[in-house]
Amino acid sequence: MSEPVVLVTGGAGNLGRAVCRTFLENGARVAVPLYKTDTKESLAALAQEFGRNLHTFALDLTTERGSQEAITQVVEWGGRIDAVAHLVGGWFGGVGLADTPVEGWDRMMDLNVKSAYLVARAAIPRMVKDGGGSLVFVGSRAAREGRANNAAYAVSKAALSALVEAIAEEYRKQGVRANAVLPGTIDTEANRRSMPNADHSAWTPPEEIARVIHFLTTPAAVTINGALVPVYGVS
Repeated sequence: MSEPVVLVTGGAGNLGRAVCRTFLENGARVAVPLYKTDTKESLAALAQEFGRNLHTFALDLTTERGSQEAITQVVEWGGRIDAVAHLVGGWFGGVGLADTPVEGWDRMMDLNVKSAYLVARAAIPRMVKDGGGSLVFVGSRAAREGRANNAAYAVSKAALSALVEAIAEEYRKQGVRANAVLPGTIDTEANRRSMPNADHSAWTPPEEIARVIHFLTTPAAVTINGALVPVYGVS
């Protein structure tokens, strides 16, 4: 088959479903690892619509074994891996640094940096073997601004940005590109419920972010490598 094979981590979430749909609508075959808190039902509509082009399996990507197994399963299913859209992440904040518990700090580093490192570490050798590939990570506007009372989250996302740039430098001659999108607040039902008085018009719909992620994996973006792309509009 000639369709691109794409691993979408965090594909069962609000942004993840939009990313999966965008890739599927553009002819890709999409594999989604499900964490223990995810359910296949969250992707049921996509599975019904796109059938065998969507593949799910259960794995924990915050472990070395889980990340390596994810790449193995994708290659066994799709024959190769052309792109990774890494959406796994989380937020902790609302307190100053002196009040940030060690567990919260460690959680941000595990979710937002370690998981990205493990997935990239597992995927890159296969991409190099097959002649190249593209990795796109979801960073955050907080890596650049708005860090007050969000130190653990902001530092973890800044570290993710550095990881993306390092991958881009190290593997560009082997055909592997790495980029990141930097959203602000994503316009989801959950965010609207948690912040009912916010200006929702300034938030970015998941579908808009998904289009940028998809573009960065395509041949049209072949000259883009090591970019940290803001996707928070003009707000």
